[in-house]
Amino acid sequence: MAQQRGTSVRLIYDTEATFKTTPASGTSIILPYVKESLRMNRNLITSNTIRSSRNPQMPVRGNRDVSGSIEFELAPQYGLLLKHVFGTTVTTGSYVHTYKVGDLPQGMVIEKRFPDLAVPYWFKYNGCKVNSFKVAVKPEGMITGSVDIIGAKETLSSGTSFDPNPTDRGHTPFDGFECTLLEGGTSLAIGTEVNFSLDNGLDGNNYVIDGTGERYSMPEGFCKVTGNVKCLFDSVALYNKAIAHTESSLVVTFAKGTGAGTAGNEKLIFYFDELVFKPSAPAVEGPTGLFVSLDFEAYYGDDADVSACRAVLMDSLATY
Repeated sequence: MAQQRGTSVRLIYDTEATFKTTPASGTSIILPYVKESLRMNRNLITSNTIRSSRNPQMPVRGNRDVSGSIEFELAPQYGLLLKHVFGTTVTTGSYVHTYKVGDLPQGMVIEKRFPDLAVPYWFKYNGCKVNSFKVAVKPEGMITGSVDIIGAKETLSSGTSFDPNPTDRGHTPFDGFECTLLEGGTSLAIGTEVNFSLDNGLDGNNYVIDGTGERYSMPEGFCKVTGNVKCLFDSVALYNKAIAHTESSLVVTFAKGTGAGTAGNEKLIFYFDELVFKPSAPAVEGPTGLFVSLDFEAYYGDDADVSACRAVLMDSLATY
């Protein structure tokens, strides 16, 4: 028997029109990733019945919990995933895709292929939704991202994939040299790190008495957008904004080539149009240069774009 290797495990995904229902084959996309932990877990529940013996009874089955994370290097090829992060997607002009906080799609189907086994298997997960999305930006190296997934159903098959011929859109990750920052409308040239996350507040507790042990639904709650900006400490300007609870904004732009949106020139921009910083004074952690690190929370108050966070992707794909 051959041991399965991580290098040959492929992830594919697609949008479900109906929750927990696999769409017709032919529209799925390969999902490049660094590592993942999506799986089904099920508790064993122990009986408390006394039977005139100290020996336990056979435990019974708990509900099925499909969940896990997928880590990746952020690239312009994740447009479909962004649709499931934000909820609302509008495409205008020459393939300019704008993502805003809105109702999430019905769900995703995600499938893992294990081809090295003596009998290849496919693990399919239906009813998947993005509970949270995180991005970490540094001056060098790949821009890293991750999604935490909650799902409803796991199905194993030794026959074939739900889509034997998924689309491979490639993977051209952004790096720190392709990023620029704007804070309050001006260049933040002293930024050293930016981290942000979007939490959809999914309710994963909707189990009903139907004999399946699967989640019946996963309605989303409030969206929460938080992050952190770390900068060289060369003035108190940013810290004063935090102390005064002054509204600011943040724009994180990733651009390849000209950024025009054609192949090899893709652009991805994250906008936080309304935010406030949490005060945290610089600390002296040694003899070298100091930094100021401020957490922030983004929100919607009166901005015209009506989204605590929005993303704009310019690429060569017509629709998501």
